[in-house]
Amino acid sequence: MLNKTQNIYLIPLLLVLSHTSLHATAVALNQTTTPQTTEASNNNEEASLSASASQKVYKVVAENGDVIYTDKPQPNAEPLLFDGQTQNVVKAVKVPPPSPLQPDKPKPNYKVVIKSPAPEATIRNNLGELTISAAQTGAPKAPIYRLIFDDAPIASNNSGIFKLSGIHRGAHTYKVELTNNTGKTLASSPVQTLYLHQASALINN
Repeated sequence: MLNKTQNIYLIPLLLVLSHTSLHATAVALNQTTTPQTTEASNNNEEASLSASASQKVYKVVAENGDVIYTDKPQPNAEPLLFDGQTQNVVKAVKVPPPSPLQPDKPKPNYKVVIKSPAPEATIRNNLGELTISAAQTGAPKAPIYRLIFDDAPIASNNSGIFKLSGIHRGAHTYKVELTNNTGKTLASSPVQTLYLHQASALINN
């Protein structure tokens, strides 16, 4: 009878000891993981406080009614809270695409030649009269011809025909230029030479 009674008391005791051991193990596990969890929680709280502090702005109404916004706390200041993702958004100005580059237009190729007299021509005229004729070849056509005689411009027209008089005997150089209405030279003929002969008054003709 005594043995049975002892066995009855031993069973609850074993159950209590087993429960106590499991509880101690659970406490030990909680103590092992708690510092890491606490540290992570503290870091999150610090980050949240830091973000909140960096985003805090105060609204201050001055005595004259002016409203001032500042990040420094002041008396009678009203704190304003902003969303952590608040950003200043500026719409980009639409820039039209660049115009396609236009190919450079070819420059006009003006040309002029002297039709008469021929190079190194000899002209006999006692009055010193002679005619120089020039023409343009190809296109486009320049509006004005200019005669350069003995290195000096002496006449301009739109026909290219120059009648000269009073020219002294001897060798003379000449060329014809093409110009626009402002006098800019567009083209020039090669320089040529002519020889003007006049009868002497001392010699019988």
